[in-house]
Amino acid sequence: MTNSNGVDAGLLRSRYRLTKQRAAVLNALDDGAHLTAEALLERVRTQLPGVSLGTIYRTVDILREIGLVQVFSHNGMAARYEASLSKHHHLLCDVCHDITNVNVPSLGPVAREIAAQHRYADVDALLTVTGRCANCALEAAHIPGDRSDRDLETTSAHRD
Repeated sequence: MTNSNGVDAGLLRSRYRLTKQRAAVLNALDDGAHLTAEALLERVRTQLPGVSLGTIYRTVDILREIGLVQVFSHNGMAARYEASLSKHHHLLCDVCHDITNVNVPSLGPVAREIAAQHRYADVDALLTVTGRCANCALEAAHIPGDRSDRDLETTSAHRD
């Protein structure tokens, strides 16, 4: 999420000013959501009805360059944008594609150690943990014929 101090600082360090389009995009991302460009367009159009998808892409590119927006993409799914000023990693549900931000402070030292072993410099690390979120796991447990049910049936049969 952004705050006015972070936005002001980010813009002051750059050659950009806070236009109404940039402000609308940041406002649309202020709830911490990870939005596709199309979903972002829908939100921005509530403030600026005439804005185009091209404007959204240009605006998020500028805001990413400044460091006010981060882009997340994984295995061919549509890029998602979020307003975040801090380094973090992600949990991604394979079923509903929900994304949760997580902090993993121990990842940095591990990444630097691996990089040093291979003589890499200027290291960065991004971690995406995938699986089923709690809601999707619960739903899968109630779907007849789902792998989870077959595993339970097999386990029950071995106990009998």
